[in-house]
Amino acid sequence: MLDRNYRRAILSLDATELEILVRRWVDKQVDNYESVKRYGSKGDRGRDVVGFYSNRRHEGEWDNYQCKQYGQPLQHGSGIVEVGKVLYFAFDGRFTAPKNYFFVAPRGVNSTLDELIDNPSYFKKELIEKWDKYCKKKISTTPICLTPELKIFIEKYDFCNIKVIDIDVIVSDSKFKSALVEEFGGELQSPPKYEVPIDIKDSESVYISKILDAYGDCESEVYTSIDDLKLNLDFSEDFIEQRERFYSAEVFKCFYRDSTTDEVLNTFEDEVYKGVTPTHRKRYQDGYERMCSVLEQAASLQPSGKLSIHAKIDVKQGYCHHFINEGKIRSWMKK
Repeated sequence: MLDRNYRRAILSLDATELEILVRRWVDKQVDNYESVKRYGSKGDRGRDVVGFYSNRRHEGEWDNYQCKQYGQPLQHGSGIVEVGKVLYFAFDGRFTAPKNYFFVAPRGVNSTLDELIDNPSYFKKELIEKWDKYCKKKISTTPICLTPELKIFIEKYDFCNIKVIDIDVIVSDSKFKSALVEEFGGELQSPPKYEVPIDIKDSESVYISKILDAYGDCESEVYTSIDDLKLNLDFSEDFIEQRERFYSAEVFKCFYRDSTTDEVLNTFEDEVYKGVTPTHRKRYQDGYERMCSVLEQAASLQPSGKLSIHAKIDVKQGYCHHFINEGKIRSWMKK
């Protein structure tokens, strides 16, 4: 599905559907949050979707995603009262003040609210000076006055952490794109191009040691480090290609682990693993022959699912080295 079609689909969502979509997106931010919760009902105290940084939940740090699906940009009065509401209930002890406050407004915000968000100190001043106009009678059924204590609490909050997520952000964010694919169909984004570091990392030690064993088994030699390959041009070139395969799969795994569901990635990996294990179990003259045969089989695999179109030959072959790293495949040597 093209971005313009996603835009139309997002703008056609009702308020609840937008909250559900945002919940899916926030769920994918596993590097940021320990857990996620959707409130999105009367009495939510200014919270629609919340990402908790720790199991302390509302007693610790959290981010607020306030979803606003209107037929026009979010008006500044509505934006001010929403911020005032969540800060009042934080002051009242219902929860800590949010670390970040996001307006998720597909149609954006009006120019006045946009200017307030771009000038945090002015936003804070506007909320305090016009509390009676925007917030006093709109937070609760009983009027909420701006007491000196509440004013001090608001003054301490960092308004730099108030931001907008509009339609442009939604369709360009890779993790949001994954949620859009799940909701509306289409294809996932391609992973970024991999780069092979010059220096070998500790995370490569296992699969590299198994490659060196395979080389040695082929030549009846003992290769203990890559320096031992300098006099063997074929193995030197092959080793460079093996690292390229490893990092191709590494980038693929990291990208889709962060931008799609565990089920999608796990299914793909399981199909590759099951596709190469019968070839690995066959009898061979040496470990190098076994490794080459398994990599050849991996290249020919056609996994199912949304990731298949992005799984180039290097990716599927590189997964074999990751299986070695993870202990799923123990060795290239004769058993």
